[in-house]
Amino acid sequence: MKKFLILLMAAALLLATCGCTESTPEGMSTPVPTAPASSPTDLPTTTMPTLEPTPSVNDNTISIKRDGFSPATMTVKKGSTVRWVNLDSTDDPALYNPTHRIKIIGVDTGQTLSPGQGWSRVFTDTGSFDYEDMIHTDMHGTVIVE
Repeated sequence: MKKFLILLMAAALLLATCGCTESTPEGMSTPVPTAPASSPTDLPTTTMPTLEPTPSVNDNTISIKRDGFSPATMTVKKGSTVRWVNLDSTDDPALYNPTHRIKIIGVDTGQTLSPGQGWSRVFTDTGSFDYEDMIHTDMHGTVIVE
């Protein structure tokens, strides 16, 4: 029953809107307004804002390898996320430990990163933040936040 009422209402609506336009009687024409002639300099101009692309986390990734951080120094905007990814490996774990642990001095310490793992931090304050590897203590770097 409901379907029948809905169909009936839809048909009534279509019939009501059909022929709602008024036609001009034969022999009469409706004048078309014309705009005054203008030169190209009179036309309004619209400027489009130039948007700077927002760096993604991939743009702010620091690779960790046996020979150090790459890049060792990175400059980012306030509010950016910086990610450290352990790309280190070894054929003989008895001779070299490919795990790393990032410590942002006086700020934060990440978890231990096995090969292939990553750790991220959002930098909400401006300044220069030195970091180091707690396992391979000769590895150092800096994140500069503007």
